[in-house]
Amino acid sequence: MSDLTVVLTSCRRPDLLVATLDAFFATNDYPLHEFIVIEDSDDASVLDVPARYPGQPIRVILNGVNLGQHRSIDKAYSQVQTPYILHLEDDWTFPVKGIVARGIEVLKQDSQVGLVQLRADEDLPAAIKKVSPAFGDPGYWKIPPAAHRVWHSFTFNPTLKRLADYRQLPNGYAGFTSEAEISLHYKDRGVIMAWLSDTKVTHLGYGRSNYGSKTPRNLAGWMQDVQRFFSTATLKKWRRSVVRRVAHAKRKRNAGVGFPIDRHRFDLE
Repeated sequence: MSDLTVVLTSCRRPDLLVATLDAFFATNDYPLHEFIVIEDSDDASVLDVPARYPGQPIRVILNGVNLGQHRSIDKAYSQVQTPYILHLEDDWTFPVKGIVARGIEVLKQDSQVGLVQLRADEDLPAAIKKVSPAFGDPGYWKIPPAAHRVWHSFTFNPTLKRLADYRQLPNGYAGFTSEAEISLHYKDRGVIMAWLSDTKVTHLGYGRSNYGSKTPRNLAGWMQDVQRFFSTATLKKWRRSVVRRVAHAKRKRNAGVGFPIDRHRFDLE
C-alpha cells in the first residue's frame, strides 16, 4: 500500500486542471494510494476527469458551492488515510521525475522540516539566495522561521507534508483567515520549510485566480481603491504589519546574525 495521497484543489479552471494532471502523470514515478481532486464550485465537467486517466486512482469531490479555499482543503484532508500528503493546485507543471520520492525522504529523515516546497530553484527568493549556498548538486535548503517576516514557513503551492502535522491544527486551515496567517503560526512554533532543489516545477496560472476580490480597472475601481486605502481594514493591516516586523526582528535576533540556511545533500539509491 502506498504511503501517499495527492490532494489537488481546483476552482473553475478546467483547462488548467487538465494541463496540470497531464504534466503530473507524465513524470510521476511514485506509487499513489489515492489522487483526490476537490472542485470548489458546481462545475460538473470535472466529474469526467477520472475517465481521462485510466489506471490512476483519481476521485473527484464536487463541492457544489464555493466553500472557500481553506474549508475546501480541510474537507479533502479529512478523507486522507496515508501518512503523507502531496498538496497540489490546478496550475503547475512537473517536468522532472523523482521529485516526490526525494521530498518524502526529506520528511522521513528530518523531523525539523514541516513541509517540503517543490517550486523551481528560480523561484527561491533573492533575499534567501544571498545567505544560502550556491545552487548545483541535488539536495534541499532548510529555510528557518527568521528567513522572512511572513512567508517561507507555509504555502499552498505544490508541497509535501505529514498528515500528522496537519492534524495538530485544532480547527484545520479554516481556523486561519489567510495563508500568511498559517505561515506565521508555523514560524511561532519554529517549524522549518524545506525547498527541494532541481524540481523545475513552474506556475501556469498567473492572473487567473478565482479566489480573492478583483477591483475593476475603471473610475469606480479607482474610487474603491481610495476608500479601501483610508478604511479601518487598512489601518488594521498596517498594525498587523508592524506587529509582524517586531516579531520578525525577535526571531532574527534569537537566530543570531545572518540566520542559518543549511543545504543538505540527498542522493537516493
